[in-house]
Amino acid sequence: MRERIDRFVNEVQNKEHVHQLVNKLDLCLKIKAESGTFYLSFKDGKVASHETCMHAGYIATISGMDALLDQLFDGELKLRQGVKMNYISTDCPFRAQLVLESLFFLARPLPV
Repeated sequence: MRERIDRFVNEVQNKEHVHQLVNKLDLCLKIKAESGTFYLSFKDGKVASHETCMHAGYIATISGMDALLDQLFDGELKLRQGVKMNYISTDCPFRAQLVLESLFFLARPLPV
């Protein structure tokens, strides 16, 4: 899971069109997986991975099984689809969920 999160952070920083979404985002994302809990902070146009929440702002939570979260980070599963099918649960407003879904889809790794 850590590798997927690190790759996601790199993809967001390397893709200018995705970076535009992050510029306006002020959020800490808590990812609860079978393998542990991880945090992503989106602040001041930067994305960073942390072991604890380093953010004083809003905290959104996404939880699910590792395999399903891997599909989410790979762009194979849309966040709202995972929530609708009860594969993934979220604790965030709908608007934040839409932004996160867009980020996951746009920052997916390109096929080689």
